Amino acid sequence: LGGETAEMAGFYDNDDYDVAGFAVGIVDRPKLITGESIKAGDVILGLPSSGVHSNGFSLVRKIVFDHKQLSMDTKIPEFGKTLGEELLTPTRLYPKAVLPLIEQELVKGMVHITGGGFYENIPRVLPKGVTAEVDVTTWPRLPVFTKLQEWGNVAWPEMYRTFNMGIGMIVIVDQKDVETVKENLSSRGETVYEIGRIVNGEGPVVLKGAEFDA
Repeated sequence: LGGETAEMAGFYDNDDYDVAGFAVGIVDRPKLITGESIKAGDVILGLPSSGVHSNGFSLVRKIVFDHKQLSMDTKIPEFGKTLGEELLTPTRLYPKAVLPLIEQELVKGMVHITGGGFYENIPRVLPKGVTAEVDVTTWPRLPVFTKLQEWGNVAWPEMYRTFNMGIGMIVIVDQKDVETVKENLSSRGETVYEIGRIVNGEGPVVLKGAEFDA
């Protein structure tokens, strides 16, 4: 069925291990969302994350504990809470947001921005011959990512390769369906950002913004 392994350097001692649960679902083949119909002109929409979620914590720990030598009780003005409260914010889940869109067949591709960030996750849904152009100025960057970059002097491309940077789920939709999807999400209290376009090209992902254009 597949699965994944987690890289958690510095977290486990030699004799430690953990046990993780998982769920398996089934779907009728005609209903699979494969991304194969994605084409130039399609629109990339992003749903906000609640924070760091559950990826990139090896780098987080290296920055905040090893480099900055902060504690979980350190109050960070930009966060309006302690470092521990920010880092332990529960991961947002997206089924309730996207299932109504799937049922109406409005989604051509979905990307959960987890480990690997934008550069490694988005290509998984793209057919050959197209590029996802993402404008990183189109959504608010959460303060936690700004501070991690500042504290660790991390290159911006690496930030977008490691973290979700404020976007936890991406849906790719046909241009003609953009307003319908936005209205659907907004009517259910969901925030949605139009963050990019699919264009003809060979490189799978191009990020645009001051950090990348300089």
